[in-house]
Amino acid sequence: MPFDSIKKMTPARFSLLIAGLIWLSVGLRIGNRAVQWLTPYFEQPSWMLLLLILSVAVGILKATTVLKKACLRNISNLPKIDERPINYLTGFLILFGVKGSVMISLMIGLGFLLRYLRDLGLDSFNIFGFIYAAIALGLALASRYYFSEFLKVK
Repeated sequence: MPFDSIKKMTPARFSLLIAGLIWLSVGLRIGNRAVQWLTPYFEQPSWMLLLLILSVAVGILKATTVLKKACLRNISNLPKIDERPINYLTGFLILFGVKGSVMISLMIGLGFLLRYLRDLGLDSFNIFGFIYAAIALGLALASRYYFSEFLKVK
């Protein structure tokens, strides 16, 4: 049959797909905000664009170290996701685990705090844009660990 090579979608594979899509979409969303905040530096380049190079380096480093470790730790939770249909909805929570879910909640809270502080005018040098650029690149690049595991799992 021509469809024999298509892998069966299990709750574990679906959870990997959802995790990768979450990390990629959050990275793209944060990256969009970073570009909006950094647009003045693109229109009138200044020495602060050097911070963008630093942001890119930090994002790549974060993706290949800290976030890779987190992804691999989460991927090690795959055997905990059984074949029950409910795990198509909740499997990614099992995948992230308690530690991962707490970290995600803290990062969401930190994002709200940074945007609030920026709205208050506490980011006169626009450093938050560079921080967001590093985080966005790190998340987007690290999502590949979930996608590559998604393609491997049977």
